[in-house]
Parts: sequence; structure tokens; C-alpha cells
Amino acid sequence: MAFWSSLLKWLIIGALIVVFPWTIPIAALYLIVKSGIFRKVLSQLHELWRKGRVFDRISDWKARSCKMLKRESFALDYYLPSSASPYIIMAKGAGFVCVSSFSIKDRSKSPEAYKRAVSEVLKALGGGDRTISFVGIVTDDGDFLSSMQIASKHGPSMKAEFEKAGIEQMELLDIARTVISSTSPTASVEIHRGKDIILKQMVIS
Repeated sequence: MAFWSSLLKWLIIGALIVVFPWTIPIAALYLIVKSGIFRKVLSQLHELWRKGRVFDRISDWKARSCKMLKRESFALDYYLPSSASPYIIMAKGAGFVCVSSFSIKDRSKSPEAYKRAVSEVLKALGGGDRTISFVGIVTDDGDFLSSMQIASKHGPSMKAEFEKAGIEQMELLDIARTVISSTSPTASVEIHRGKDIILKQMVIS
């Protein structure tokens, strides 16, 4: 019985499409909703929004698609592909340094959770031609103000290699996100962008 009912339904839908072609978009939308694709897309968007990653994804896409660096100066001379770039470029000797920074947030305000997160990031990202610097203080309210800096050395041509260096830097930030979120369900990362990378308390290597 269910088979014949389903067959009749599809015959009616097919007849409507043939007689009224303008119903094709409506039928397509119905099929998309029925298949669950629409619900899955909404679920993924909601998850990204919940984690605050929508803005991050847009900004990272802009940084990846930019083919030119813009020179800025604020206490130090630096270059960046866009105002919301998750990294800056600084000339150093015959090469250049790609610098990113981020803060660790933890809703539990647990000192142990912060220590564990910092330790895991240092283990995951340390080594190679990069240095990890860390500055952190605990306020009277129990908030932890932190800044972790990733500085990766590259060279020699800034113009030819900054895109590859920037993509590698964003991959390191993704690793940091993953590592920190795995240390505690209440932990997250706030990526510093553009001029904020210079403004945050840190040591530029």
C-alpha cells in the first residue's frame, strides 16, 4: 500500500511539473528539504556560528585570495594582505617572519585548564623554524588574559613566498584551535587579526 501511495504522489508531482513548468524550482526545493541536505547545511552553519567561526572563515578566505601585501606601520613596520588577516609579515635579515597570535578563552576560568592548554599548544607547535612566545596574567576577577605568538621564519623572497607562508601559518592556527578545544570542552581560541597582532602584548621574534 505504501508503495502505491508513494508512486501516486510522484506521478502527481511529475504531472504538475509537465503541466506547470514554473513549479520546477518549488519541486527542486521540496526534494532538497526532503533529502535532508538543507537540514545538514543549516546544522553545519549553526555549528560554525556557535563556535564563532563564520567571521574567521570569511577573513581567512580573503587573506588566502589576496595576491598583494600592504605596508602598515604601528610601532613596527609590517605587511599584511588584508585588515582582518590572521597573520602579519615582517622583514628580517635576508628573509621574513610570518607572525600570528591568539588568546586562550576558558569559560570555567580554571587555572589548570589554561596551563594544560598552553602546554599542549607548545608541544604541538614548537620546533622547526618557528618560535612560540607566551604572555599571560590572571585578573582579580579570575579572567585569564593571554597572548600566544607563533613566529615562523621564511625566506628569502617575501613577495614570492608570502602566500605559501600565510597558508602555513593559518594551518598552524587551526592546529592550535583543535588542540585547545580538545583539552577542555569550555576552552576556545580568539585569533588576533591585522593591527591587533601588533597591539597585543608579546615578543616579536
